[in-house]
Amino acid sequence: MDHVQSGMIMGAAVLTLATIIIVTVIIQLSATWRARAQLAREDEYKKLAEQATAASTSAAAAGQRLADDISETKTRIASIEKLLREVA
Repeated sequence: MDHVQSGMIMGAAVLTLATIIIVTVIIQLSATWRARAQLAREDEYKKLAEQATAASTSAAAAGQRLADDISETKTRIASIEKLLREVA
């Protein structure tokens, strides 16, 4: 093997190694980007879930207030009916 052939083989080996390293770096950067995107989506879902929980709690409290108001109204109507029966 002469000096030129060994230089060509060494050059090919270096290019192959460089290509492997570049591809590996690109794959790792891509995986990192996907992981960050996934975390961002999970954070958005968490915020959405917290908002839904707060809205549900608020709706439940409003429903309870409405039920209390209806109960009070029924009691008042019963009192008025009783008073009207006594007067009549």
